[in-house]
Amino acid sequence: MRVQRAAVIGAGAMGSGIACVLSQCGIEVLLKDVEQAAVDRGLGNIKRMYDSRIKKGTLTQEEGDSLFATVKGTTSYEDFKSVDLVIEAAFEEISVKLEIFKTLDQICPPRAILATNTSALSISEIAEATQRQDKVVGMHFFNPAQFMKLVEVTAGVKTSDETMKLALELCHQMQKTPVKVEECPGFLVNRVLFTYMNEALYALQEGLATVEEIDAKVVEVGLPMGPFALFDMTGIDVCAHVNTFLYSQYGPRFTPSPLLEKMVKAGALGQKSGAGFYIHEKAPVKGEAKKINPSLKDMIAQANKEVNLAKSPRAFEANRVILPMLNEAIYCIQEQVVEASDIDVAMQNGCGFKVGLMAIAKEKGLAWCLNEINAYHKEQGERFRPSWLLGKLVGAKVHDFSELTQDKSKQPVAVS
Repeated sequence: MRVQRAAVIGAGAMGSGIACVLSQCGIEVLLKDVEQAAVDRGLGNIKRMYDSRIKKGTLTQEEGDSLFATVKGTTSYEDFKSVDLVIEAAFEEISVKLEIFKTLDQICPPRAILATNTSALSISEIAEATQRQDKVVGMHFFNPAQFMKLVEVTAGVKTSDETMKLALELCHQMQKTPVKVEECPGFLVNRVLFTYMNEALYALQEGLATVEEIDAKVVEVGLPMGPFALFDMTGIDVCAHVNTFLYSQYGPRFTPSPLLEKMVKAGALGQKSGAGFYIHEKAPVKGEAKKINPSLKDMIAQANKEVNLAKSPRAFEANRVILPMLNEAIYCIQEQVVEASDIDVAMQNGCGFKVGLMAIAKEKGLAWCLNEINAYHKEQGERFRPSWLLGKLVGAKVHDFSELTQDKSKQPVAVS
């Protein structure tokens, strides 16, 4: 089946970005939200995306107007009766998604593929709300969807090979880079990334370095922005929700720092509230250093009353927050969530990493990585418990993952 008519549910930044990407492939798109005002804002976002490309000269006025004309807004599911594909980009709450997919199943034609843009929730559980579990798939885009290349494509337990093939082909049609990820909480990128963000909080609480110093050290080694800039951009409340969810699924490796909860209660939510780790003024002066939220010191003190910190005897270095990511990526390989060769593809295209985690492992060697992770494990406890696969490979004197065969029959067996 070729997708000729699609619908996107949710007209926010993510939904409008996905709708724009679909429309530039010549696909007719319906952009739906609950209220007309939200639909109008979403359509306005798409118009600005095309106007920007026209201004830059990558599209002519006629081309831009023609592509934008393929997008229509709606507040009614009744308009979905002839779509080939729906991509849901609604609020990240399982009850909301279950209700949406139940409705889609009743309205959309039997041939229609139903995709969810969830970043962490179960594809299988969402699919169970329908009578077409074979046609439900995860397609997790990264924000901003019109620019970021990665799409995590995930099958539920009953998703058909045909549905996966169509989703992967559509990604290529949209000039995206798809990575197949086996279903697990957080999938690949968020699961790996949140170990880094959470560890930065602990380093900050220990007083090893300031917000600015931690962000700067991380950028120096090839990440596009530091963890605290990322927290503020994403939203402290959103990050706290994801952190708590991952902890509920994976246990002690994801033990949340209490600092985010303190910040949420104080209304320090990042850019959206005007202050998070940094102060976000409406018109920042270009080139001027960001200002630290003056309330942060008190919130750190409150958080430190709730956790028994094991302060590291060594000065802060970027490895403190990068090694948990590498370790979690190896857990993902161990559990056969993803191929080792796709780790860096995903982190570079989904997060903008200049240097990949597998590239770091290759440069340093797995033995060095294990030695450093073990050292932090002794200091910090379960957040640094090393993957058994890492120990196994070091014991076999494997220097890095490029030495391993891609023959799946020789890949490590997943254990529960």
